[in-house]
Amino acid sequence: MVGVHREAEHSLPNEALKLLRCLASGWDDVVDQKELRIVRLKGAMTNEVYKCGWQTEKGASTRKVLVRIYGEGVDAFFDRHDEIRTFECMSKHGQGPRLLGRFPEGRVEEFIHAR
Repeated sequence: MVGVHREAEHSLPNEALKLLRCLASGWDDVVDQKELRIVRLKGAMTNEVYKCGWQTEKGASTRKVLVRIYGEGVDAFFDRHDEIRTFECMSKHGQGPRLLGRFPEGRVEEFIHAR
């Protein structure tokens, strides 16, 4: 069982949690992959967005990722499959955050601290 500290209003889908555990298991600097902190971020227009992180061996620093849960009902405005393909292409070419993984309801991206 994962020790999740939720400051988020909603929990992440099980598929997202499985992907996060898998990613954390591959990072040597994560102290305890089971101790995951989740914070819901505000300001996303069509998605639910969460900052997720683990304590690292460096003490005060954390390994962070962004989890994006795709919004429902936006297909009338844009094609979700085109958006996903475009993001994947840009990620592969070093433009924007790196795509770290996908699950049915969303994706995990590199977290870029902007402010």
